[in-house]
Amino acid sequence: MAVDDDPLILDLLPLVFKQADLPDITLASNGSAALNHLADPDVEYDCLLLDVEMPEMDGITLCERIRALPRYRNTPILMLTSVTDHKRIESAFAAGANDYITKPFDVKEMVTRVRVARRMTETTDLVPRLDPLDQIVAEPGHHAFDLADPVRISHLNQLILPFSLGNYLSQLSRRRLDACTIFATKVEDIDGLFARCQTHEFAIALTEVVDAISEVVDCPHMLMTYQGDGVFLSIMQGSEPPQWPEIEDKVHAVLDQGAALFDDGTSMGLSVSIGNPITPNASRNQRVKKTFDRAIGRAMMREKSKAKLGRASAAARKATTPGVHLV
Repeated sequence: MAVDDDPLILDLLPLVFKQADLPDITLASNGSAALNHLADPDVEYDCLLLDVEMPEMDGITLCERIRALPRYRNTPILMLTSVTDHKRIESAFAAGANDYITKPFDVKEMVTRVRVARRMTETTDLVPRLDPLDQIVAEPGHHAFDLADPVRISHLNQLILPFSLGNYLSQLSRRRLDACTIFATKVEDIDGLFARCQTHEFAIALTEVVDAISEVVDCPHMLMTYQGDGVFLSIMQGSEPPQWPEIEDKVHAVLDQGAALFDDGTSMGLSVSIGNPITPNASRNQRVKKTFDRAIGRAMMREKSKAKLGRASAAARKATTPGVHLV
């Protein structure tokens, strides 16, 4: 279904879909009409295109309302936009959008993005959504997902799917790339944490890390994703990049004051390694993979460096302890 208040767009899209051998498309000229279509229990749409700028109910508000509908929690949503304000685009992703297409759009590119988005549903439905408020008691370490799996956290709008963050990054212009910063955060001892936590406790841990990063960076439109294996990626536009490694100390200070507790009241003792922020690769060729890999690599190097320093410090303390002799 496509929702747009521009009659020219509504006339064009059925022709584009027909020529591309895509399914028939339902049209709506405003948000209220779209919600009426979505309420039909006999019809379920597999992809939604929403215009950002519409009177009465804009596309971002409509996107939020659609995501509140259980049947459409995972349905691909592509935003149609003529605006270049990155804050509006970031707000759309935080509201639940998976991609965006800039007007006037290239027909071939739009068809490609719609096809990719529809294929995305095959994997998106498998990404678990965790709720830190879910108090179902379960065996620690027994989860319905693996440590390496991406997850979503209820109520954390800025934490989007890796697929969606990649779409956002892939379309940034050269000018906007220059004002873009990305960094990775690695939760230390994630294996041990995963084994000790019930699922809702693991969700609490991830939520505390996201909240701590958000508080320290203080960028309202920052987007994040959880890649799995304790790795978060954060991307921000137009703000001063966080000072490194001071950001890590500040995040730890927030975590130490937080509510990352197991059900028995003991502290989870969360600790993170944050990589030095980078600017994304300028080339569109594999921009997303190369940028993500670089950012994650820096966080992993930071973790290894800290572990090495920790071992050296422990050895030094042992060497200076009376009665202890190193052989």
